[in-house]
Amino acid sequence: MIDLTPIIKDHFNSLRSHSTGKIMWMQVAFFYGPPVLLASGGCALDWKISGVDNILAAFAILTGLLFNLLVLLFDVAAKAAAGVGGTTDQNTRLKLAKELQANVTYTLLIALAATTILGVCAGMDIDKLNRWIGAAVLLLLSHFMLTLLMILKRIRSAFLNSLT
Repeated sequence: MIDLTPIIKDHFNSLRSHSTGKIMWMQVAFFYGPPVLLASGGCALDWKISGVDNILAAFAILTGLLFNLLVLLFDVAAKAAAGVGGTTDQNTRLKLAKELQANVTYTLLIALAATTILGVCAGMDIDKLNRWIGAAVLLLLSHFMLTLLMILKRIRSAFLNSLT
């Protein structure tokens, strides 16, 4: 009933080259390498993350905004499908909307995982995270931010594409 693999697969499929159809491994390394290095460094240096309530509030707000963006993307995709090109692979607007939907859904998954961890910690009155939970939060937060930046770039492309 709860199968998250299609969300992850859709996201990875959006990291393919449009010309060759191959996964762009440099982009994959960019989105996962720095977060893993940051989390590993935080764990090795025994960083103690504090302000769990504030981080949780920020994630909750961003998660809500992403849900709104996802709903808005349904409307954009429906208009793109009804426009020139219909639902064919040549419809660039529809393709961009589908990729954005995949990325936003994946980012929501990351945000929900981080919100769950932070929510449990806040519920247990843990104000400073230990090295392991802190590393997990650092990993999720940095990966979340990088993926948000990708979404921002794709929204810009969709906007510029809609003007032509």
